[in-house]
Amino acid sequence: MRRKRLGGLAAAVFLLVSSTAGARSVRDEPYSLETTWNAAMRLVRVDLGMPITERDQDLGYFTFSYREGRRVVPGSMELVRTEVDGRPGARIIVQIPEMPSYVESMILARLTRKLHSEFGEPPPVQRRPAPPAAPPEFPADHPGEPSTPGNAPSAAAPPQTPAGSAENNARPSEHINAAGPEVRRGNQPQADDD
Repeated sequence: MRRKRLGGLAAAVFLLVSSTAGARSVRDEPYSLETTWNAAMRLVRVDLGMPITERDQDLGYFTFSYREGRRVVPGSMELVRTEVDGRPGARIIVQIPEMPSYVESMILARLTRKLHSEFGEPPPVQRRPAPPAAPPEFPADHPGEPSTPGNAPSAAAPPQTPAGSAENNARPSEHINAAGPEVRRGNQPQADDD
């Protein structure tokens, strides 16, 4: 019985250590990287009272000592430039490997509240207007019919009208003489070249 309890305790400790060993929490904020960096530094150093042990703003990270009672463990925060909802933003990655992940989540939630309280709502997204639709290359033969090169009117061919229509009878028809460029109109007699 004692052996079972020790085995169960060892398994629970193993699961707890393995779940916190690779812990990291990530959140994207719709504020600029510079604004988020300054708020994160003030949150950790001033609001939470944790000493910052190393920092490099050019690389976008700092390390700190997380304190809980007598326990002091190392932690880090990394900030990366990203895009959030179509605007420049920052991705924040918090790691405190020796603590449960809810501690990292708590730090990220406090950072979000700090950003909102100090800087207000993020600026609205400025959407680019959609480019205007290109006009069709060829006019359509019939209204509502899409225009394609196959149904474009030819410049050489005259418009055709149905036989027997009033328009056909009102105008004399043009006939092209195959022997030459002469054009014979309607009921006009053809002139002889002889």
